[in-house]
Amino acid sequence: MLDQLPIIVPPSIRSHHPPCEEYCTVVFRLQGGRSAMCLFLAELSRHFEGSGTAEIVKFEVGDHLRNRR
Repeated sequence: MLDQLPIIVPPSIRSHHPPCEEYCTVVFRLQGGRSAMCLFLAELSRHFEGSGTAEIVKFEVGDHLRNRR
């Protein structure tokens, strides 16, 4: 995956807020679809929030995220 080109977000779907180093957007495609989401979110929360390095402030689900690549 690291050998792929970077993901460029077109200006039309970028946030209206100025760039900030405190927040980032990551889009995952889960194998197993919706049934895997609860387990994934719990694992993500346990790993990052437990370490104090990150906090989940927004979680979106849906096919509309597919176009953000």
